[in-house]
Amino acid sequence: MTRGMLVPPRRPVRMRRMTDPNTNSPSPPQSQQRRPQAERSADTRAKLIQAAIVCLHRVGYSATTITTVAEEAGVSRGAMTHQFPAKTDLMLAVVEAVFEEDGAIYDRTTTTMDPVTWLRVLPDTMWEVMSRPAGIAVMEIMLASRSDPSLGEPLRALQSRIDQQAHRWSNERIRAAGLEPHPEAEAVHELYVAAVRGLALEATFMNNTDGVHRSLKALSDTMLRLYPALDPKP
Repeated sequence: MTRGMLVPPRRPVRMRRMTDPNTNSPSPPQSQQRRPQAERSADTRAKLIQAAIVCLHRVGYSATTITTVAEEAGVSRGAMTHQFPAKTDLMLAVVEAVFEEDGAIYDRTTTTMDPVTWLRVLPDTMWEVMSRPAGIAVMEIMLASRSDPSLGEPLRALQSRIDQQAHRWSNERIRAAGLEPHPEAEAVHELYVAAVRGLALEATFMNNTDGVHRSLKALSDTMLRLYPALDPKP
């Protein structure tokens, strides 16, 4: 006789509902207790991007592979390729994520300084943002794109969109200080980004922090020449 035949016919079987001992209310089924798939997928994606940054900063672009990133993140290769089918997809996601992180850092600095002071110390702030591991990781990707057409074209398109947003935001900060942007404001902004990025690359290679800070002071002095109203001296 099977177990099912022990149940009397036509009598419905009532399953006991599990309750929370603290609330005496029914506990949700196990499937409902799990986090939503979209949330788990977003967490996996974020872990992979952060792992890619660590690998790029530590060993460079060439040695950063799908496998090394998956191992660094503690994620299966299948989960990795589900999120990022190709290395190019991951690299582009890193650049976009770093730009968003950079924006959040700059936004936080605007809450601690008035707009005039913020512009005076902008080169130092840019250095803090661009010399961190995420900034070096982005430079590794940029340098690699020169010899990888599958990466170069989409990266240039992404970087163009990033530059446009950064230019608009830079002009907003200048106006917040009661000034009008320089006639060549976009070129000035690009010059400062290139200068600080180059200093970060040199510091990584030469470990020359004293020279970096002298150069940052020169950039700050140049900012005062471009916008004399920022000079605190009478």
